[in-house]
Amino acid sequence: MLGPHVAEFLYTITRFGDANLIAPPVCGAIAALWVVGERRNAGALALAFALCLAAIVFSKVLFMFVYRGGPLRSPSGHTALAAFVYGSLAVLAWKRERLGALRHVIAALCAAIVLAVAVSRYEIGGHSRTETAFGLIYGIAAVLFLERRFAWRPHARASVALSAAAGFVVMLAAYFVLALGYFDEDAISDFADWLRGLAARA
Repeated sequence: MLGPHVAEFLYTITRFGDANLIAPPVCGAIAALWVVGERRNAGALALAFALCLAAIVFSKVLFMFVYRGGPLRSPSGHTALAAFVYGSLAVLAWKRERLGALRHVIAALCAAIVLAVAVSRYEIGGHSRTETAFGLIYGIAAVLFLERRFAWRPHARASVALSAAAGFVVMLAAYFVLALGYFDEDAISDFADWLRGLAARA
């Protein structure tokens, strides 16, 4: 049994993998890259993010649909998104050679956040270790996909300012959309239940 302070700490940590918190900045980054002229990098980030989200949603629906007991019903979306977002930050910082030794600090911090989110998910009872491992695999696979396709290039300061403004606007819009609550575990579970009922009547 977790003590109240430990439980509170773990719930705080697990929020670092919450889609409502970390997905909007990814959307903003995609928009910023596009505006600054990094169309290839924007496309790579968008595709890697989409692959991670697709793996989460489709596997949740599939496993919920066929679930008959056991440790694998709903792969951890928190862990997958944390692995993708913070793993991507680590990789992109590492590619930015101008950061020097700071790259090591960023990579270590990002890795620590990913591991902390993963541990928090099964310690608070949100997922089994198997479900957490699946989420970790999805996120890491998406990061590896991005790593092979992303390359930094220098840009004029003015264009960077414009892209940052565009990214901020898109990020706020994404926060608003996610706040509507259409994309959550309950909605996915309800859809899987609907599919199961449809199959039973067929």
